[in-house]
Amino acid sequence: MQNLKKNKILPIRILLFVGFFCCFTGKVTAQDKGKLEVFVDRIYRIIEGDSAAPKKRYYFALPIWGLAPETGWKLGLSLGTLFRVSKDSITRPSLIRLNTQFTQYKQFSFRPTADIFFKNNEYNLKAQFIYNKFNEKYWGIGNQTENIPEWYDFKLNRFNARFTKQIFPNLFLGPQVQLERLYELKFSDTSEAPTSGVKGINGYESLGLGLALAFDNRSHIYYPKNGVYLEISTYAYSKAWSQSNFTNLTFDLRKYHTLWKDNVLAGQLYSNLNWGDVPYRQMGTMGNEMIMRGYYNGRYREHHMIAFQLELRKTIWGPLGMAFFGGGGNVGEDAKDLFSTFKPNYGFGFRAMAVRKEHINMRLDLGFGEKGIKGLYFTMSEAF
Repeated sequence: MQNLKKNKILPIRILLFVGFFCCFTGKVTAQDKGKLEVFVDRIYRIIEGDSAAPKKRYYFALPIWGLAPETGWKLGLSLGTLFRVSKDSITRPSLIRLNTQFTQYKQFSFRPTADIFFKNNEYNLKAQFIYNKFNEKYWGIGNQTENIPEWYDFKLNRFNARFTKQIFPNLFLGPQVQLERLYELKFSDTSEAPTSGVKGINGYESLGLGLALAFDNRSHIYYPKNGVYLEISTYAYSKAWSQSNFTNLTFDLRKYHTLWKDNVLAGQLYSNLNWGDVPYRQMGTMGNEMIMRGYYNGRYREHHMIAFQLELRKTIWGPLGMAFFGGGGNVGEDAKDLFSTFKPNYGFGFRAMAVRKEHINMRLDLGFGEKGIKGLYFTMSEAF
């Protein structure tokens, strides 16, 4: 803890800074703004170091809180470090992070994550482990399920890792693996779900092996102002090494364009497609803090899922900004079902730059969907 203090952990200072500016930036004079800018520069010098002796590594301790349909209120802590493995200007920043949270419904999660770029971005390693002791609502399968869900308890372990090599400029290719175990499921005594025949409804173990191809010429990882990110990812699950036979294909296309000054228009098209005997919790699922914000994670679940979103990211003053987003999505058993209708999604959020040099924002988003659904999210980095 003393080491973290010595590195001037940033979130408390930034949160105080956000509150101060949200209240007063609209009313201050030019002279006042000059004083505030001096104050902001001092804050960032503490966080980043000065130009003569910039810090090579940042540590952060970010409080996690929010209000989501699937958790009620949630409280937690995100501990992490941001660094570069090489001093050159080409190598992208790497991030190691540990998130843990506890919720109103006595749910608990533990998630260490690593995203490491090696020298000159020749290799990239992404890895994550998830432990969830959770309960959630179960509506069944499909995009027209009833509005009366039932609660069930479960535990989940998931490990995924990807190691890619830059085979051409901005083009990465490599193998990936995902291991998932769902166990200790508990439905009510009167529930019909355990005998419904839905694959994996009483637990499962699955091991997926696959490849990932990614093209990435974004101007920045954490706050792109221009460029394209395209990822095509596939996993094969076979009874030779897993409990199910199915294939997963994920498509993620993102485009960024600077409109004026530092204001950015960002767009994303995302799909999660599955063929075969897929367990229900590995189906395409709508709703989280990244896409279809506001929807209960699992409110709609089927073999295939598709969603799109546009987001305007506007700088208000200095390190403060706002975002306005909208889009839609759906799930379906086949193409006809998938494109039969689209469920709306829209909302807005606030931004505060936590690390100016790397333009890493803390964000607070409020998302809305059909039938009055909504969710509040507070986390680090942009949604996409």
